[in-house]
Formats: sequence, C-alpha cells, structure tokens
Amino acid sequence: MQMKLLLSATLIGLQAAFPALAQTDKQIERASAWKARLTEHIAGNTLLAIEGRGQAGHAKVTFVIDRSGKLKSRTLVESTGSRQLDVALVAIFDHAQPFPEPPSELTEDMFSFTVPLVFAGRHFDVVPYGLAASVPTPAFAASDAMDAWRNTVTEQVWRNRMFPPDAIGQRANAGVTFVIDRSGKLISNALVESTGFAPLDAATLAMVERSAPFPKPPAGAPDDLQRMTVLMTFDGTPPGQSIGWSWTEDEAKIKAKLKGVCRGC
Repeated sequence: MQMKLLLSATLIGLQAAFPALAQTDKQIERASAWKARLTEHIAGNTLLAIEGRGQAGHAKVTFVIDRSGKLKSRTLVESTGSRQLDVALVAIFDHAQPFPEPPSELTEDMFSFTVPLVFAGRHFDVVPYGLAASVPTPAFAASDAMDAWRNTVTEQVWRNRMFPPDAIGQRANAGVTFVIDRSGKLISNALVESTGFAPLDAATLAMVERSAPFPKPPAGAPDDLQRMTVLMTFDGTPPGQSIGWSWTEDEAKIKAKLKGVCRGC
C-alpha cells in the first residue's frame, strides 16, 4: 500500500512539473482505448454478406471517419483475390457506421486507419492489435508501437505452445495474465481462468514461461510494467489435434475473440 501511495504521489508531482508530458500520456492512453473500441465495433459485425461466404483468406482495408463517427471513405488496399469477397468485405464498413466517436483529447477533424481482416466460411475477424493509424500523430504512433509489441508477444507465446499428451481428448478454455518489465523479463504469471484440468492449467502457465524473455516494450511505453492477458481454447479432440486458441488484451477489453483463426493450427 505504501508503494502505491508513493507512486501516486510521484505521478502527481510529475504531472505538475511536466503538464505537456502528462497530456501526451493521456492522449496515448485515450488513443489506444479508442482504437480498441473501433476494433471491437468492426468485429461486432462478424457475418459476411452472402456473396463472400464459403471462402478463406485475408485482406486489408483503409477507412476514414470524421469526429462524429461518420464513414467518409473506405478503400481496399490488399485484395483477397476474389472480386465478390472484396465487395463483401468493403461493405462491412458501410454497415458498421456510425463508428465510436474519438475522445476529446484527439483534436483532428478526420481519422484514417488501416485494418487487416481474416475470414473463413461465414465470418471474418479483425487481426488482434492490427488496427493502425494511416497518418500517425504522436499519440497514434506510440499506440501503434505498443500494439505491434503486444502482437509480437502474443505470437511468441503462440510459438511456444505445447499440448500435454495426457490431455488428449480434452477441450477447455483457459486464461493467463502475465507481467513483463522494460527489459522483457517475465515478472509474474497467473491463471485468470482455469480449465478445470490440472495438466492443461500447467500447460497454460508453462507456455508463457517458455516464451521468456520477451521483446522489450517500446521506449515510449507509459509504464515500467506491462500486463498481458491471453485467453486460449485447448482442443485435443479428435486425438492428435493441436492447440487452438483465441486471445484478447485485458486492458483494452477487446471482447471480440477470433473465431476460426488458428483453431486446429
């Protein structure tokens, strides 16, 4: 408790001495939170138009919105290779408006973002941490750098997956939170959602531990300690199937999980 009070007092003093720095940090925080809301908003419309169903692949779209959340333009910058599917993906942005309005800390009149999409069957998903400002201001540049780092950390954990042999036939959800310092050192990890099956719980924690050390957070990271939360779906059915999972970042509260992406990879 004393440590928390000391840190709070230090932060207040820093804000008083460097108001511009404190404002920049606030802009970065609000920019990151707004991007998370935009991602969740886009991913909330997960059903593809009829003409785009039954295919799989990826694409990239750039879209521009104004301060009221009105869509001003959308452009396909990376094609799926299918004209019908391209049309279906672009139409997603027409149906998604109005978008969440930007916070007051961001003063631009127009905002341009590029977002990667993946799709399979009847649904599409937004790549985690993929939405990035097309014309990055300092606040968005720092936010984009943090998102790129989080994505790298998530991929590093994914590469260190290992399905326990004694869990073959089991299917369960798990969640783990872990803390990383500025050097990339793993400080702590703990389950936030148990599978109810000890070998899978142990595999969840070991996955993170094997991944350390992690890449260092960007120099502009506002905190000395960064927390990540990964949600996973272990699937050992039928026997021999590897781990499938979806993930989200706890702080941003992105509730739209990947569906059909990396399941059974």
